Amino acid sequence: MRDGRSGVRWTNNFTGLSDGCGATGAATVTFTATDSCGNATSTTATFTIIDTIAPTIDTDASDLTVACDGQGNTAALAAWLSSNGSGASDVCSGVRWTNNFTGLSDGCGATGAATVTFTATDSCGNATSTTATFTIIDTIAPTIDTDASDLTVACDGQGNTAALAAWLASNGGASASDVCSGVRWTNNFTGLSDGCGATGAATVTFTATDSCGNATSTTATFTIIDKSHRR
Repeated sequence: MRDGRSGVRWTNNFTGLSDGCGATGAATVTFTATDSCGNATSTTATFTIIDTIAPTIDTDASDLTVACDGQGNTAALAAWLSSNGSGASDVCSGVRWTNNFTGLSDGCGATGAATVTFTATDSCGNATSTTATFTIIDTIAPTIDTDASDLTVACDGQGNTAALAAWLASNGGASASDVCSGVRWTNNFTGLSDGCGATGAATVTFTATDSCGNATSTTATFTIIDKSHRR
């Protein structure tokens, strides 16, 4: 603005920006032009700082695969969920991390997986995301805690079926355990060898298999002998 009879002095009433989200804010300012005789006129406008830019993901979330511990690997899962909320920055404010984890899929035994989206949100509500998968696997076979034991019985002339059935049912006395699941026993018994009279033998492999198909075995022999003799 110009005044033909005097110069003009400009002033404004700016005191500071309003407190917006992050480092944003605004100020409506009145600019006043005053001539040398004290006559004044004003004009008003607003200065605004906005934030429409989402945070930058500096480090993407990473997949993690762990060996099954039978308890849901809760410590490893918690650490992974926490650590993947740490790789983002924003020029206007701090960043708050959230994720959409609800639970692991139901795999074999105590295995499972979860694909998780981690979201970084700034103070103004702008958000960006990164996705990764946590997986629990089981590749470890059951442990044979007690090996199967050989058993020798005296011939009863009928194939000693009760003793044989009990020996097979007990897996030859073997036991096994697995950290990730229960164990299912099978064996490869097909029949006794043809010995003298009603004697015979069978070498049997007992196999312990976990819910994920990992297996380990132990072997023993059932033998029928004839100790009787004639006088």
